[in-house]
Amino acid sequence: MKKWLISFLVLFVCSFVWASDYYIETYNMDIALSPSNVYSIREDFQVNFSIPRHGIFREIPIRFGKKRVELTNLKSSDPIQQDSVSADYVTFRLGSADKTVVGLKSYAISYDYDIGDDGYSDYDEMYFNLVGTGWQCPIASFSYTLHFPKPIDPSMVWLTGGAYGSTQQVGDYSISADRKTITGTAHNLSPGEALTIRVQMQQGYFTGMRTYRDYTVPASLLAVIFGLALCILALLIFKKYGKEDLFVPVVRFDPPEGLSPLEVGYLADGSVDNKDLTSLIFYWADQGCLTIEEETKKKMTFTKVKEPATEKKHELLLFDALFDCGDGSSVTLKELETNKFASAMQRAKSGVHSYFKGERNLKNSKSESKRIIVVLFAALVVVGNSIASTVMYLAEGTLTLMAFGGFIALASGFITWNMMRKWEILRRGQQIFKVFSFGLFALVTYAVMVFLQVYLIGNSSLYAILMAIPSTVFPLCLSFLAIVISKRSDYANSLLEQTVGYREFIDKVEIDKLKMMIDDDPQLFYHVLGYAIVLGLEDKWAKKFKSLTLEPPNWYRGTNPMYDALFYSALAHRLHSNVMEHTMYAQAKGGASSPVRSSFGSSGFSGGGFGGGGGGAW
Repeated sequence: MKKWLISFLVLFVCSFVWASDYYIETYNMDIALSPSNVYSIREDFQVNFSIPRHGIFREIPIRFGKKRVELTNLKSSDPIQQDSVSADYVTFRLGSADKTVVGLKSYAISYDYDIGDDGYSDYDEMYFNLVGTGWQCPIASFSYTLHFPKPIDPSMVWLTGGAYGSTQQVGDYSISADRKTITGTAHNLSPGEALTIRVQMQQGYFTGMRTYRDYTVPASLLAVIFGLALCILALLIFKKYGKEDLFVPVVRFDPPEGLSPLEVGYLADGSVDNKDLTSLIFYWADQGCLTIEEETKKKMTFTKVKEPATEKKHELLLFDALFDCGDGSSVTLKELETNKFASAMQRAKSGVHSYFKGERNLKNSKSESKRIIVVLFAALVVVGNSIASTVMYLAEGTLTLMAFGGFIALASGFITWNMMRKWEILRRGQQIFKVFSFGLFALVTYAVMVFLQVYLIGNSSLYAILMAIPSTVFPLCLSFLAIVISKRSDYANSLLEQTVGYREFIDKVEIDKLKMMIDDDPQLFYHVLGYAIVLGLEDKWAKKFKSLTLEPPNWYRGTNPMYDALFYSALAHRLHSNVMEHTMYAQAKGGASSPVRSSFGSSGFSGGGFGGGGGGAW
């Protein structure tokens, strides 16, 4: 009674395990090893289909680490439809797309599997996955026969099975009296379970094996020489076309002639941000074009007095859009929270870029054209290094290295652009911090490149440590040169000298000098405030007036007259937050685009050997 109950439970469990629409009822493998370590393999299957299927497919691995196996003479009892031959697998289907089968169906395939030199100098071995981890269905019964060209040592035979990495013995095997044949069986293998055999022989057991030649090192040396040559050539191009002319800023007490704070902000950092637009409100107010009336910090009204005395389209567009949001002569903060004004802000930013074109172009045309060449150099280096590191198995790993190398080039280019676009106006500490950040980025990407070389590609640690240097440094250097090769035009150089000189005045002017200047111009603080905002010095500029008498401006009306300069720097922050940033945020919630930017010797383990793979039904 107990035996019957146990048998019933086993069948009940198996019915759930095999509750797929097909399973392999019997699977027999026969392998004849040649003296040169070539396996002649025959596989016979009996597959039970519970619903109609076209047939089965088989995946046979042909790459293990850096070693490639040759698979030849593939034959089958059914028509073969080869799906792909990748760097890792030979994949093919048995059956017909026009026919289906139900019930028990037999299949047979045969092929030669040339493993070649096993790579060991002190012994030879057979390390083979009889059943791979890739089978998608249960295998009820598996049997195998291995024919060796010479006797083997029975104490040097290990059989492991189960999930990948298992070291437990699964199934039984026996060795013939002449020690040249191994036969064995295993039952009830679940999907994903492997069966692996390892036999260790004395060195010289196999002779005349196909020699494996690894060209990774010579290919890498050529790639390094090639990359180094491109870096040197890019440096020569930079020295000839990209080296900036002598830059000599001189402290000046007036802004660059003919430029509003908006344009000075663009010159300073190569982009038009919302803070640059904020500066125009104070610039227009100082010119007598509008007044600001503040009842509370959240309730503010702008009133138009006159049109700006300018012909610049971007400035007039923004001024008109400001009051068009109201009744044409005045506008409140609440009324500015519309897509209409946000759209005008976007068009004004684009207008600034257009303003600095043609005769006002900020870039040297020759250096800009050479930048394309250096960018091409960076791409060639990335491709060359990636191919060299994977020359023995060009596949997904090659594309991964190319993708990461491309990321290094693009990211380092962006970091360089962000670092250099306002280099001349940065403080010394800020410059050091940006250089440190660039170096930290280089170290992190180097560590990731070493990781990919070792764990993804399978190269040795020493190779990875050495090859990751050119794979990281060359794209970094070329991307850096591609950015800095963009030389300023003579026009831009002159304006930037004036901008930096004016910034030095705002940043470092002494109190005694300010007192003298205020005597001549009592409204000096307000004349400079718009420019201080775009240069990030509004707070520092206001603090210089802390001990000085400040006349209230005629363009601001509040509950009380304000004589404190720090109040107006705080007002600048409120306007930036409540008008420009809040308006852009409101537009972004509606799905508008982002602001325009400037272009400026063991037993082995289950699944650990050659062979294996898997398959399933289709």
